[in-house]
Amino acid sequence: MSKIDRTSLPFTDWPDQDRRLWQAATEEGRYFQKAGKASSWAEPTKRQVQKGYAKWLWYLQSSGLLDPAAFPSERISEDHLRGYLAELDRQGLASVTITSRITDLTEAIRVMEPKADLALLRDLCARLTARAVPSRKKAERIRPPSEIWEAAAAEMWSIRSEGTLTTQSASRYRDAMSVGFLIWSPIRLSNLQSLTMGETITFADDLWRCSFAAHQMKDKTPLDFYLPQDEEYRALMQLYLRRYRQHLIRQPELPIDAPLPSSGPLWVSTRGHAMSGQSLYYGCKRCTKATLGAAINPHLFRDCAASALTADKPEYVLAAARILNHNQLSTTLTHYEHASMIQAASRLHDVIGQIIDEAGDVDGEGGDVFEALFDKWGDE
Repeated sequence: MSKIDRTSLPFTDWPDQDRRLWQAATEEGRYFQKAGKASSWAEPTKRQVQKGYAKWLWYLQSSGLLDPAAFPSERISEDHLRGYLAELDRQGLASVTITSRITDLTEAIRVMEPKADLALLRDLCARLTARAVPSRKKAERIRPPSEIWEAAAAEMWSIRSEGTLTTQSASRYRDAMSVGFLIWSPIRLSNLQSLTMGETITFADDLWRCSFAAHQMKDKTPLDFYLPQDEEYRALMQLYLRRYRQHLIRQPELPIDAPLPSSGPLWVSTRGHAMSGQSLYYGCKRCTKATLGAAINPHLFRDCAASALTADKPEYVLAAARILNHNQLSTTLTHYEHASMIQAASRLHDVIGQIIDEAGDVDGEGGDVFEALFDKWGDE
C-alpha cells in the first residue's frame, strides 16, 4: 500500500496558542463568559474551517515558516500566501477548492482573533472567487422540478407493477420517494436524514407536517412546513409507508385502512436501520441517473426549486429564500441565481402541480384522482 502524503497538521500538533484560540472561538458561553465567535456554527462548518486552517499550518511547518509563538494573524503575509497558493496548485486542486481553502483560513483567523486585520486575506478571497471556475457547471445540471418528479413517480409506479416484493425493489422505491420528497420539499441533506415519524414528521388531520427545532437547523432557525397535498404524491408516499418501508423494517404490509406508522426513521436502510446521510446522497444520485440519465445530488434540488420559482416570476425570489431557509436574501441570490416557510413551500407545490396539471389528468378521465391512483396498487 502506497503512503499517502499528509497535507494537514493534526490538532494535537498545533501550536499551544492556536489550540487555545480555536477552543475559545468554538466554546459555548457559560455564566459570565462570552460565547466564542464560532460557537453558533454547525458542527460540519466547524470541522471544515478547522480542517482548512490545519492545512495552512501544515504548509507553514513543512516550509519551515511556522513560528509557534506568533499569533495566527502575524503569520499572514504576501510571501507566505503566495507560497501556500503555489503548494495548493502543485497538489492539483481545482480553483474553486483553492478558493475554499483561503476562505477557511480567513474564517478561522476571524473567529480566533476578532480584532485582527484581515484586509489582505479578504482581498485575496475576492480575487480568487472572481476567477474561480467550477469543475462542474451547475447550471447545466438544473432540471425542472416537474420533470424530476414525473421521472421519480414513474419509477415508483414501475416498481409497484413488478409484482414480487424484494429488498432490492423496496430500496429502489425508497430512493425514488426520497427524490420525490426533495423535489417538493428541498430541505438540507442532514434534515432529510433525520426525519423521524412521530417527531420531525407527523400525520394529523389528513396532513403531513415537518417540523425542525432551531438546534436541528444549520442556521439555528426553526423550520416548519406541510408536505404537498398533490394526490399522486400522497398516494405514493402512503404506498412507501405501508408497503416498502414495512418490508425494509421486516414488518408485514399495512392495509389501506390501518393507521400510518407513528415512530421510527422515515428512510430505512436494507438492514432495517435509519439510513445515513451518505447512503441517502448516493441513493438520490443512483435514482436520478437511472431515470433522468444524469445524477443529481440532494443539494442540487434546492437550486432546481429556486429556479422553478424565479425563472418566470423573479418576484418569487423571496419565496425561494424561505423555502431554502436562508436568513439573508443575498445567500439565495449568490448561490441560486439560476433561475413564512409554509406559505413558500405551498407556492412551490403550486408551481409543480400546475405544470403537472397542464399535462392532463392522472387518470385520463377527470374522475377522482386519489381513488384512481390507489387503484394502481390495490389488493393483489
